[in-house]
Amino acid sequence: MGLFKRKVEISCPIGGKVSPLEYCPDNVFSKGITGEGCVIFPTDNKVYAPFDAKIEFVFDLKHALVLKDQGIECLIHVGLDTNILRGEGFEVFVEPNQNVKKGELLLQFDFQILKKNKCIDVTPLVFTNLNRRDITVNKYGMVEANEPFITIERK
Repeated sequence: MGLFKRKVEISCPIGGKVSPLEYCPDNVFSKGITGEGCVIFPTDNKVYAPFDAKIEFVFDLKHALVLKDQGIECLIHVGLDTNILRGEGFEVFVEPNQNVKKGELLLQFDFQILKKNKCIDVTPLVFTNLNRRDITVNKYGMVEANEPFITIERK
């Protein structure tokens, strides 16, 4: 979707409290096994595109998707243990290979269904392939959806 930029601004995909990734209650994310990023404790139920990208993958269970542009690959994973819902309570508005603009609605979910099924309502935001790139989370704490909060720069 364009030439490689030296610096990419990432917007928050969902409103909520942004914390370091190590605060995620799932070790696969908190230990950085899947990549670098942050965890968001959402106050909203709508997930937006954090940057202009192509949808690489939408999980069949509708709880996660992968976006990619300029060699940056981003996983947005809504909730933990949400796989048990088998897609219930999730509505996805995009499909693989679709180009999206920053701020475009990707999916929404029902907080009540997550709570009723004892799913953990956190959203890890992970960049899976930051080879030769630095990531800086510029704002922790309460962040609005679509507010710039991460910078990724080529080394």
